[in-house]
Amino acid sequence: MNEPEKKEFQSDEIDTPIQRLDVIEETLLKEDVLGFDPVVLSLLDDPNVSQKEIENLKVKLGPDIFGHLFSIANSAYHGSLKMGQVQYFFDVVTRLGMEHTKVAILMFPMRLLARGDLETELLYVKSFASSVVGRILARGLGFRDDAARRVELGCLLYHFGFLMMLVYRNRYQDGDVHIDDDFIHKYQSCLTERIVNRFQLPDYLLEMVVTRCFSLDRMGIDLSGVVQMAIAAVEMSFQRFDNRLVILSPMPSSDDDGAITLGAIIEEQFAAAGLRKYLQVVKKPSPV
Repeated sequence: MNEPEKKEFQSDEIDTPIQRLDVIEETLLKEDVLGFDPVVLSLLDDPNVSQKEIENLKVKLGPDIFGHLFSIANSAYHGSLKMGQVQYFFDVVTRLGMEHTKVAILMFPMRLLARGDLETELLYVKSFASSVVGRILARGLGFRDDAARRVELGCLLYHFGFLMMLVYRNRYQDGDVHIDDDFIHKYQSCLTERIVNRFQLPDYLLEMVVTRCFSLDRMGIDLSGVVQMAIAAVEMSFQRFDNRLVILSPMPSSDDDGAITLGAIIEEQFAAAGLRKYLQVVKKPSPV
């Protein structure tokens, strides 16, 4: 992946949507904003990359992103109950997958930049919650695990352009480039699409991030449709329950001797991501 040429804009040049998107993208994808040089992500695209080269990435990414990825990979949601705890960054990447690792690395700085602004932070949380719900929903509908992981990634990335725009508007906007609500809602998916292309993310994500309606295949729901369902379910919960994902689920009891439930796995995943306060698990009574 070649790093795009940096652009310098004069105030009288920035008068089209594409130029505004250029400014947002170049502003937020700088090394001093992300905390790392995004060109290092090209290493994850190399099929011949060595374990040592991937392991060395943790130094370039920094301890905050490194710790976040380790916490996520070591959660039950990503298989730690069966496969045990990961000890090396190479194992983190292997467990999460290259694409998921890249998206998580890109999203984490947006989370840090969202702090102090409730609207932006909630959008990040909803994206995370949708990715968790989406994967479980896809499996519940009978999709294979590889398809469910695609839904998970599609949900995580779906509002990425929206998230970038909110971060830009609330932290970096000046008099030369004005981003209002109408511009955000009209062009957010375009910016997400640009990010998918810039970082060579899988083609299936393009369809997911530009689809804005409930999507079907010939005789059922396709993966983009599952993404829409997950996003809608999370949005409904946040509206109904004061900005929280509220789920009704059986939960392990003290005499279950290590038994696990989906509710407990979701709870641990939110805790691993540092987002436990946005989740409420209501214990479902056991059938009589």
